Amino acid sequence: MPVFSGPPIAASSNPLPRVTIVLGTRPEAIKLAPVIRAFRGTAEFRTRVVLTGQHREMVSLVMGLCALEADHDLALMAPQQTLTHITCGALEGLREEFSRHPTDLVLVQGDTTTAFASALAAFYQQIPVGHVEAGLRTDNLNDPFPEEANRRLISQLGHLHFAPTSRAAENLRASGVVGEILITGNTVIDALLLMAETAPEWDLPGLDWQHQRVLLATVHRRENWGERLEEIGRGFLALLDRYPDTALLLPLHRNPTVREPLRALLDAHPRAFLTEPLDYDRLVAAMRGCTLLLT
Repeated sequence: MPVFSGPPIAASSNPLPRVTIVLGTRPEAIKLAPVIRAFRGTAEFRTRVVLTGQHREMVSLVMGLCALEADHDLALMAPQQTLTHITCGALEGLREEFSRHPTDLVLVQGDTTTAFASALAAFYQQIPVGHVEAGLRTDNLNDPFPEEANRRLISQLGHLHFAPTSRAAENLRASGVVGEILITGNTVIDALLLMAETAPEWDLPGLDWQHQRVLLATVHRRENWGERLEEIGRGFLALLDRYPDTALLLPLHRNPTVREPLRALLDAHPRAFLTEPLDYDRLVAAMRGCTLLLT
């Protein structure tokens, strides 16, 4: 059952300006859910939502929780998929999408490969691009990889830059971007507040929310693979050994490159709870549970 009340929101038939929102990963789905709901809730636009399929199952779960439906899915997800596979597949799939369903604006979010490929596909079709959460920078192209390059490239292709903070807006101006820069705040806060209102309590066998301090962590970024990932795992072990009243809740990414090293280090520890990826409502409930001993 969807967490948000009401039936799934269907696309509008209003023949006014057309907006296509493209997403492919769970973070994009979470952060764009309030945006999609806002567009679908107004009669001023005709809105189309397209999934690339970069993270197919996880995106579907978020869309279901938020009572949202997509109009099209490129279904790009493949075993051991590469950045090249996602980029090339999205470029070709979106070329066909934009030809069959012309649009006046393409909205992308963040710094994923889906977001970059979608912005590039729109640029090739001479469609203006709006970038949600624009202007984040580390000034190191390899950290995070490939996100830092993706966000910079999208900025150079964009026409509307929705910056979450004044610092992000400054970064955009320093990059010499064209188009309009708007400081909007971060839509992940809107998504979090909406979900926190209705997310049910969640119990995990063996985890004592009332008497243990719970450390909730996610570890999956590509720049942390290999030796860094093992160092992070050893750091978790050190924390658990130093603080016997603390438990670790670690939802594991489905990528074996991420999950196997962490399992090898942490699986045997009695206060390390390694789970499958949490649905967004459970993740929010876990975040809420982590604050119990702080209030």
